[in-house]
Amino acid sequence: MKPLNVLGLIIFSLGGLALIGFGLYSFFDDTTVPLIIRWGITGLILGTIIMLISLIIERLKDKGD
Repeated sequence: MKPLNVLGLIIFSLGGLALIGFGLYSFFDDTTVPLIIRWGITGLILGTIIMLISLIIERLKDKGD
């Protein structure tokens, strides 16, 4: 990838992470949301992250061969 593309991707990712982080903080700071919903959302997010990391690792391994 070109350096400018990498820089753009990094800035885009950091902006997205900041927005997602703020949204999650606001969600978990809200005491009106039931605890089971908080745990369910946490499980969905963590499961998605784990699957994405696994997929990226597999793609990188296949690309290296």
